[in-house]
Amino acid sequence: TLLKAMEKQLSGNGRKATLFHLKAKLKPYEAMAELIKSACAGIGTDELLLTTCIIRYQDVLGQVNFAHEDLFGKSIQDRIRSECSGNYKALLLALVNKVCPEMI
Repeated sequence: TLLKAMEKQLSGNGRKATLFHLKAKLKPYEAMAELIKSACAGIGTDELLLTTCIIRYQDVLGQVNFAHEDLFGKSIQDRIRSECSGNYKALLLALVNKVCPEMI
């Protein structure tokens, strides 16, 4: 596939950017869900990336949340609860719940 060919041919930041843009064209909701997960991966949370994703993709966050649940088995709200704290967590949850309310 084109994606695998690009993975083999490129490296570094150019590889990451190209693969993201290609995934964004082919499977946009999955690409956005993976970006949200990557913001929370490793030690600490990339708060700028996570906040940017939540705000930038707000129009399609419902579909991104479904893709996130399919790919990773947890909602975006669950990821925010496990990775963030305090007022920052409350703010992100309020933004996400405005677009895709949680089922209680």
